[in-house]
Amino acid sequence: MRNSLKSVVELNFEDEQGFKDSVKIIRSEYIKKALKSILYIVIVLFVAISYLLYGYLPYIERNFFTNLLATESFRSEGNGFPLNLTLSWTLFSTCIFLIVYFIRVSQVKFTPSLIKYIERETKHAGFEFIKKIESVGLFMVLTAVSIVILFYIDTRVIWFNNNLWSIFFQNSFFVYLLISLILPIVFIFRNDKFAIKIKDNVFVICNLHYNLRENKDYDPNLLGIILTSNRLCSKFDKSGKYIHSKISENRWLIRNEPSTISPFLHFEEYSVPFNFQKQFLNIVLALNEWENNYISNFASLNYHFLNTYPYINYGRKQDEKPYQLIYLKFLNQ
Repeated sequence: MRNSLKSVVELNFEDEQGFKDSVKIIRSEYIKKALKSILYIVIVLFVAISYLLYGYLPYIERNFFTNLLATESFRSEGNGFPLNLTLSWTLFSTCIFLIVYFIRVSQVKFTPSLIKYIERETKHAGFEFIKKIESVGLFMVLTAVSIVILFYIDTRVIWFNNNLWSIFFQNSFFVYLLISLILPIVFIFRNDKFAIKIKDNVFVICNLHYNLRENKDYDPNLLGIILTSNRLCSKFDKSGKYIHSKISENRWLIRNEPSTISPFLHFEEYSVPFNFQKQFLNIVLALNEWENNYISNFASLNYHFLNTYPYINYGRKQDEKPYQLIYLKFLNQ
């Protein structure tokens, strides 16, 4: 096993020495990734400050951001700096997004060699490992729309006066600019993830539990992988909560109470690298049981509703048996 960062290293967790060597490789890769992120942040800040000092400040009185959409001056005086609004917003939004993005990247403890290891283990289990980076694409699309509109404003193709529609557009566009920056940042933390696809709309998210401290003793829990399923149902769904509890208990899954911020049920499992396949397949089987039991129960529920709905208007027939409503009673317990 080569301890080199020039290429992906094949990790080995089969024995104590292999575990120690693999942890050292992951630690060194993580430190290198964090340093690269810091370097990128410094470069972004340098470019932003340089533009602020040499390109923007000389014209700040006539082109201050608060006058972004204010307007009659656009027609009479024009801009002191060509495409000032377009360049300023593009640089500002890109810098903010990249800084948050690289800070987040430095916090994520997955490294190239560990990703390769999980990809290999996942492939052997017959599934696909996916790196979902949705924030970058969303940011590019939203920012592209902003740039087009700002370009038209800079070139005076779009200009404003004090009528109602003009004021409405100014305020709406300003809100859009804020959303185009805030929404991709939210996606960085919520939608950028490492996931294993089980099938359409069914996946398992991988999060790394990793203690960076030096540990001379053999501690397999120093490096762990937390597996979290996709959202199952609301915690207020009594039937779903009961099924979720039973499956989690039977399969010895982690049972954490859902938070008030995200009041949905998930399956959670914890594994260390050398038993990753076993623990991953355990949560996959739990998802399979969930799908069979939860969907079948809802099909049964719909069946009973269809068959008992006429009773509301016409009453139950004499030859009908009362135990047809037992299932409904079970759900309400």
